[in-house]
Amino acid sequence: MKMTRQHLPLAYLLLAAILLFSACRITDHTERDPNEVSADNLNFPASGYEDVDPDDLPKFEFTHTHLDLGRIVQGSKVDSLYTFENSGGSPLVITDVRGSCGCTVGKDWPKHPVAPGEKATISVSFDSEGRSGRQDKTVTVVANTSPPSTVLTLSAEVVGPTSKP
Repeated sequence: MKMTRQHLPLAYLLLAAILLFSACRITDHTERDPNEVSADNLNFPASGYEDVDPDDLPKFEFTHTHLDLGRIVQGSKVDSLYTFENSGGSPLVITDVRGSCGCTVGKDWPKHPVAPGEKATISVSFDSEGRSGRQDKTVTVVANTSPPSTVLTLSAEVVGPTSKP
């Protein structure tokens, strides 16, 4: 069967219909990881329209919010842990951990709700490549807490690599 100019609009229409119906599979969320944090895990009891007991809200209780890495050699990567406990009254869900620049990265944090009384850690990596002198960096943790973001800090003195004689 030879394709003529008369059949060209019909071919485009058929192609558009195929793409449209196959695109529905792209948004099918039935294959999600069962441990993945979703909107169903979020609990925001403080909406402003009702009185809420602050003890019912999730709450970070960090063992420390600042880390001093001391003196490190330029080009080295340092991994650090911030340990916290959910001292609030409902599950705590971390939605994002973001460094202040590309050299400071949140590597790992709980992807599941942290139950009240449960302890967990946030892993952060600092890459000193291209840095020198005093470095003060921040890591912002976003969660369903009040306030919704908590800032963690780290500092280091980056020194040049030692020369070999």
